[in-house]
Amino acid sequence: MSAPHAPHTPHTPRYVVAYGGDERSKVALRLGADLARSLGAVLDIVLVVRADAPFGAVYPPAPDFESLVERQARQWLDEARASVPSEVPVETHVRRHRSIAQGILEAAADLDARLIVVGTASGGGPGFTVGPVATQLLHASPVPVALVPRRYTSHGLLERIYCAVGTRPGAQQVVRESVEAARRTGLDLHLVSLLELDEHQGAEEPARQRATELIVTAAQDVPDGRAAVEIGQGRTMQQAVESIDWEPRSILLIGSSRLAPRRRTFLGTTAARILRHLPIPMVVVPHTDGEPS
Repeated sequence: MSAPHAPHTPHTPRYVVAYGGDERSKVALRLGADLARSLGAVLDIVLVVRADAPFGAVYPPAPDFESLVERQARQWLDEARASVPSEVPVETHVRRHRSIAQGILEAAADLDARLIVVGTASGGGPGFTVGPVATQLLHASPVPVALVPRRYTSHGLLERIYCAVGTRPGAQQVVRESVEAARRTGLDLHLVSLLELDEHQGAEEPARQRATELIVTAAQDVPDGRAAVEIGQGRTMQQAVESIDWEPRSILLIGSSRLAPRRRTFLGTTAARILRHLPIPMVVVPHTDGEPS
């Protein structure tokens, strides 16, 4: 069930924000609003009510308890809508499902959404802690999933897209996605490769050469030569990530693991380790038919 539609064209992209009224949902909503403003999308705020939760049974015995819960959900959605900048088209939706993640995925499919935005679990320090709902989305979504750092604050319109370029087969797919996104949006593209030099057992220079070849080749496909290239390196992944001067008004695109089913996301081990230290939002792009297994 949706609130009245905000004005937009039938071809406007739609971004779904997984919402639950808690702090992580509000952080995800801030990113969703920034992305929608920057990329000209409709924001769909989706709240999934658990169909097997206690209020779905006879306990407590109040006959209208279920309707009270839905009213609470709609109140949260009204508050969420009010927090979004007025220039962003917004629709709100209450769904019922036994699984919150599956309810979000079904809503995204029904809305033909191009992106799902989800918050991360609470905890100290920078970076991300991926909770159970985000984990399920990251291993099943047919569309990109955007993850938000715990301490994310809105910086306004995006200015840059980063693309994490790996050295394994299939790495070029996310580069192609990033190049297309840069062409479509007019945002600057910054291609980065993150290397842990102590893991290469003396093969640091071949690793750097391979990464440089990949990102320089990719940069040649970007219009007007607007792609910058950079290799972040360190003895640990934390040092490699921190060696990059990340633009706050940006997102990082990263590919799914090669273990992912076709046209599904799958958070790989390298991406998961980057997440622990990354100060900007990460968008995990699904594995596609064009990639080798």
